Amino acid sequence: MSIHLKHMNMWPTIKFLGTLFISFIAMIGALGAENPFPLFAVAWGIWIIYILSLRSKRKKELDKERLIREILDKL
Repeated sequence: MSIHLKHMNMWPTIKFLGTLFISFIAMIGALGAENPFPLFAVAWGIWIIYILSLRSKRKKELDKERLIREILDKL
C-alpha cells in the first residue's frame, strides 16, 4: 500500500518537471530561431495541457466524493 501512495505522490511531480523541461527547451530554442512563434506555441501549449490534466483529475476526485456522499446519505 505504501508503494502505491508514493507512486501517486510522485506522478504529479514528474509531470510538472517534464512540463518545465519541455517549455524551457522550447523557450531557449525560440531565442535563436528565425521564426520563434511555433516554439512559443509549444512552450505555452505544454503548460495548457498540464493545467487541463490537473483540472480533469480534480473533477474526477470531486465526482468520486459526491458519489460517496450520496451513498452515505442513503444509509
